[in-house]
Amino acid sequence: MRFKGDVLDYQKYKIKVEYGVSAAVLALGLFFIFQAFTIETSREAIGPRTMPLILACCLSAGGLWLAIRAATGRAGDLKDGYGFLESDVKRIFSVIGCGLIFVTLFWAFGYFTALIFTLVAMLYTFGVRNWLVMILAGIILAFAFQALFMGVMLLNDPKGALIDMRPYTNWITGAQ
Repeated sequence: MRFKGDVLDYQKYKIKVEYGVSAAVLALGLFFIFQAFTIETSREAIGPRTMPLILACCLSAGGLWLAIRAATGRAGDLKDGYGFLESDVKRIFSVIGCGLIFVTLFWAFGYFTALIFTLVAMLYTFGVRNWLVMILAGIILAFAFQALFMGVMLLNDPKGALIDMRPYTNWITGAQ
């Protein structure tokens, strides 16, 4: 890493990175807690909201833990390339773009379609160039997640705002 040769600067940088990661993780966790409370409840002891809420709370707790580590000066050792000093900014923006692709396609076409295209974009971002592998991986992941989340866990499969793909994917989950 490139520092002015001062160990104190390195430690301050580690703490800043830890606070930044903490803030991002905590914000994401709180967002998902809010989203979990939008899921309809049922009369079962463990309903459809339980797992998303547990995961969101764990994510928030992880963000708080990182903040506590930074505040107490116990930020972990940084490996070369960690943080922003040596980061690949193009890849960072590509990953953010993949998130935007997912949100946009989820809104427009629903979960199944968003998964396929987002996985293809993520694989491309991280250097995979075999289009057959990328497309097959996207389709296999979409089928597996559709079966697991909508078929086994009975989560809501919202329709797309532009095209409702559920009539084409309901057979995966056995929905009518």
